[in-house]
Amino acid sequence: MRNDAVDSTRRSLPDEVSVAALVVTHNRRHQLRACLSALGAQTRPIDEILVYDNSSTDGSVRMVRRDFPAVTVESSPRNSGGAGGFSRGLDILIRRGHTFVWLLDDDALPCSDALAPLLHAMTSTGGTAPGFVASTVLSHAGDPIDSHVPARITAEANQGLPTPPNTYPAAYATFVGVLVNLAVARRTYLPIADFFIWWDDYEYTARLQSIAGGLGCTASVVLHPDKPEWLSDLGPRLRYAVRNRLWIIHGRRRGLASPHARQRAASGLWTDVRSYARCARRKDQFVWWLGRALAEGLLTRPRLVRPGASRTDTPTAGGGSG
Repeated sequence: MRNDAVDSTRRSLPDEVSVAALVVTHNRRHQLRACLSALGAQTRPIDEILVYDNSSTDGSVRMVRRDFPAVTVESSPRNSGGAGGFSRGLDILIRRGHTFVWLLDDDALPCSDALAPLLHAMTSTGGTAPGFVASTVLSHAGDPIDSHVPARITAEANQGLPTPPNTYPAAYATFVGVLVNLAVARRTYLPIADFFIWWDDYEYTARLQSIAGGLGCTASVVLHPDKPEWLSDLGPRLRYAVRNRLWIIHGRRRGLASPHARQRAASGLWTDVRSYARCARRKDQFVWWLGRALAEGLLTRPRLVRPGASRTDTPTAGGGSG
């Protein structure tokens, strides 16, 4: 049975829709160029492309302004991580009045017809729209990337949302080609900047799904490098890999994520920690960062910011507050 919050979100779409794309980047000029070229080649033109630059030092901003003059650039004075970039960029685009925003990493390469089926799915659910529609993410060899495959759920668990052709009910997605419905985004917090990197996309899209449902789209394909982080030494990044999962697991009372996302965050956590330990070159540093991650994950909570809320602070790699 639908609740009132879901019904109030299910409003008819406007006759004219405006679609923006948001790309967050940091020191990957060549990948960013390829991504922007692919966005410019979409069969359904994008109304605005926003690059949120996280204090790059490799000439990325200069390249965009020279070679892609129609692209909007917002520069951060410091690296706020992927989470901070998507949070601030999405806030900007919400205030500009777009209908949907397509979120992509700077090393994502959408096929030329990737956006059109996302829009078709978004507008084919009987005059109502889901919180998100996610692309199918493949490696450059054409193989599915497990960490980017949205979890399939039953239609009954998907807020009663109809399932158009070439789609399936999805519990959450990653920020590699996910189209976000801004009518739903306005009803909840922005992506949590304090996550810095990793798990911010699972948490945010799960929240959207819990409000209005979510869809995965098999007809939309985005290529992305397959980078299994658990096979490398995470170093200081271990902090985010563990702390952010704990924030999700213990975030129910604050309305974070969803039961599906909390289960995903908890599943295999300690198995992954053991894998990280095996890959760590400096075991003493591993113990230090694991201890810090556990303390922050259990004793602090990330800051929650509504769209349009004024902010005077810029979360950095620190993040979190009690």
